[in-house]
Amino acid sequence: MVFAVLSRLLLGIVLLSDIQSVSNEEVDISTLARIRVHLNLKYTYGGAVQYAINVPKEQCRRGFIPSSFNFLTKDMSSDVRPYFQHDNKEVYQGTELTATVVHRDAPYEHLLMNPPNKSPLTHLLNKRSDGCVIFYTYRFSPCVDGCLNSSVMLAGLQELENYQGMKAFVYTHTHKEDQNYHNLHNKLKKIAEHVPLYQCRGRSCTPCGNHVRSRCLR
Repeated sequence: MVFAVLSRLLLGIVLLSDIQSVSNEEVDISTLARIRVHLNLKYTYGGAVQYAINVPKEQCRRGFIPSSFNFLTKDMSSDVRPYFQHDNKEVYQGTELTATVVHRDAPYEHLLMNPPNKSPLTHLLNKRSDGCVIFYTYRFSPCVDGCLNSSVMLAGLQELENYQGMKAFVYTHTHKEDQNYHNLHNKLKKIAEHVPLYQCRGRSCTPCGNHVRSRCLR
C-alpha cells in the first residue's frame, strides 16, 4: 500500500517536471539567428521595423532552416512591404506575422501592443496557443522613456509572459538615444523579467539572461 502511494507520488512529480520542462522550452539560439536573417531578407526595406510571429514550435527548434517554401508561406513579402512606408501607422496583420514600421508620433511597440489585451499582438497570440512567438525589433531595442515606461508596453510584455508556448524578444542594437543612459540595464531587465531576451547581430544571437549581460547594452 505504502509502495503504491509512493509510486503514484513519484509519477506525479515526474509528470509535473515534464510539463514544466515543455512549457519552459526555449527557442534554439541557432535557429533564432536563422529566423532573424530570413525576416530581414524577405521583408525588411531598410528602416526601423518591428515583427511578431507565431509559428509552430517545430520551426523554433534545433535544426530548422527557414525558407520561402517552409516558413511564413502565407505572409508574402508583396503583401507586407506596402505597410512599411515611412510614417505609416497601419499594422500588417497576416496569418502568422504581424508587423509595423516606426512612426514619429507612436513607437512601433505601441502600434503592435495597443490597446492592451485587444491589440494586434493579442490577436496573433490567440491564433496558436502553444506555438513559438518571436517579437523582433529590427535595428533598435525599445526606447527607454517613450517605450519601456509605457503601460502599453508593460501590458504587452505581460501578455507574452502568460503565453504558454516558446517565446523570445529580439533586438539588434540598443536604441541610439539610450546607449549612454545610466539606467539602461535596469530598463532592459523589465523585458527579460517577462520574456527571454536576445540581442542578435549578423548571423548569431546572444541570450541576455534575466540580469541582462553587459554585452547586450551595446
